[in-house]
Formats: sequence, structure tokens, C-alpha cells
Amino acid sequence: MALTTVKNAGLSGSIDLTSKVTGSLPVANGGTGISSGTSGQFLKFTGSTTLASAAESGAYVKLEHKNVTSAASTVDFQQKFDATYKNYFLLCSHITPSTDNTNVYFKWLSGTDTEQTGSYNYSCTDYNNADADNSFFGANTDFARLTRGIDNDNADVGRGSFTMYIITPFTTDHPPEYMWHASYRNVTNRPMAVGSGTCNSSLAFTGIRFYMSSGNIAEFTGTLYGIVE
Repeated sequence: MALTTVKNAGLSGSIDLTSKVTGSLPVANGGTGISSGTSGQFLKFTGSTTLASAAESGAYVKLEHKNVTSAASTVDFQQKFDATYKNYFLLCSHITPSTDNTNVYFKWLSGTDTEQTGSYNYSCTDYNNADADNSFFGANTDFARLTRGIDNDNADVGRGSFTMYIITPFTTDHPPEYMWHASYRNVTNRPMAVGSGTCNSSLAFTGIRFYMSSGNIAEFTGTLYGIVE
């Protein structure tokens, strides 16, 4: 029996793409160029006709942004730590205290609004631009300290900023750890603080609360990210 070749012109009606197409449909024909994918992949063009896939790795996923412009007793990132991400990154680009020369503190949160009030341990190397060593530490304290006193009496430079890596806050088989780097104005100098700490607790912490050693937070701009492994 002779076989007859059916050309495109001889086709009529619609073609069921769910069952009548095998392999991968090229990009030029409206397809993706791949026949399957894996969890965590994303698609992107690498040229005018080529579509490639790659696994998402090492990315920061934005979880919450805070922009506080009026006095607040605390700034909280609540219900943000869970099993989705093991580790987190926080960027605070601006913090100004309502009360002059006050320190930045934080506490872990569990549940909705429950503070961890003990077992904080931290150590910080703090030097300023006059080469003065003002390092500080804490052992089994009721809070974690990130800075010395931040000025608020200079509208241009009287503020601070910091970055923080938050390690396994939601994991119950290992205490949470954190590492931070802060820059701020203290009196007329510019300290630079680098530190790390932990909390001797097996609780699964779900959030973090920032506040000042006295008075309110006048302004705060910061973003919390989950780290994709």
C-alpha cells in the first residue's frame, strides 16, 4: 500500500496539542523548546529564538518591606519565618531614634506577638573613625543589641543603617544565629559595628522585633528576604 504524505495545506480543523504532538515544540513555533522541567526552574530567552531553563539558586525573595515615617515603639516582621526558607537576609537602610543617643535592640518573636525574653548571647567589634574601640557583648541577656547610641540631632547624618543574616530561626534542632554589620553616627563620630550572636532556645521563631533602648523609633526603612538555597 502506498503511503500518502499529508501537507499542511491538506489539514483542516484543529489539532489537539495535548495528544497529537510529541517531543518539544520549538520557540519559533510558539513552544518553549523543552519537553519537561523540574521544581525551582524558571524560563528565559538567551537569544531571539532560544529558550533555556535554569534552576533558581541563591536568590533573595522579598518577604516584607517596612517604611515607618512616624514614631513607633517597635518595628516588627511578624509571621515571616517558616519552613519555606531556612535562612534570611534583612537590609535596614535607615533607622532614626526619637530619643538621642539610644541603642538598637531586637528580640525574636514566636507565634503572633510572643517575645523571647532571655538567653541572648552576642559579641560586637565596634570602632569609630577616631580609632576608638567601643566593642560590646552580652551573655544571657533579655535582648540582643546591635549598636551603641545613635544620634538624632542632625537631620542630615543623624541616623544608622545595618544588614543582618538570620540563620535557621525556625529550626527547632539548632539555636538561631545572626550576623550583622552596622554603620551609624554617634555624637560626632562614625562607628562601624560587626558582630554575631545566638539565642539558647529550641523554639521555632516566626518573626523579629526591633526597638530602641529608650523611646521610640522615629523612622525605619527596611526589607526582609528569604534566601533560596
